[in-house]
Amino acid sequence: MFNLILSLLFSATYNFVVKLGFGKDYRKLGVKGDYRLMHTGNKLDRIDIKILAHLQTDGRMSNVKLAEAVALSPSPCLQRVKRLEKLGFIKCYAAEVDINLIAETIHIFTQMTLSEHRLVDHQHFEKEVTKIPQIMECHLVSGGGFDYWLKFVCRSIQEYQRVIQDMLNSDLKIIKYHSFVIMRSVIQRRDFPIKELWRQ
Repeated sequence: MFNLILSLLFSATYNFVVKLGFGKDYRKLGVKGDYRLMHTGNKLDRIDIKILAHLQTDGRMSNVKLAEAVALSPSPCLQRVKRLEKLGFIKCYAAEVDINLIAETIHIFTQMTLSEHRLVDHQHFEKEVTKIPQIMECHLVSGGGFDYWLKFVCRSIQEYQRVIQDMLNSDLKIIKYHSFVIMRSVIQRRDFPIKELWRQ
């Protein structure tokens, strides 16, 4: 009788604990006793980081495979992914296109310096360069004797020269520029080292 009473008390206590939060029995969701898996705040935990790392590498990974990879059952895994999307940690899902199979290209890094450095000059320059499709990256930098570091992708040197000349002829106030043609790319990483950058 004593053992039966203990068993009933344990069962009642356990059912009370596992149904906290959303009123769901987490045992059915495969949480296995770790009630933090239904993470609802804006702060990331280790499981969130694992999910982001896997989706960053393979955005088409099925929820079942993703759940296996991060040691969750599918339901709580999907809830975490939806939460990460809603909070903006996952911006979009996109395909990585192999441009070399489409066209021959030349990649060029360019340093640009403006003649004027008022806020309005920088704002105008940054607004206008977003309209040039051959510019893949544009970074405002400090030091080095120039203002912006840009990356161009063009079909040829002739096309690059045409784009540069159009920029010089515009009102962007470019006083000088230096070009660096990429001969060979040693490392081209698309994924951020999320696990290494994240700190609790």
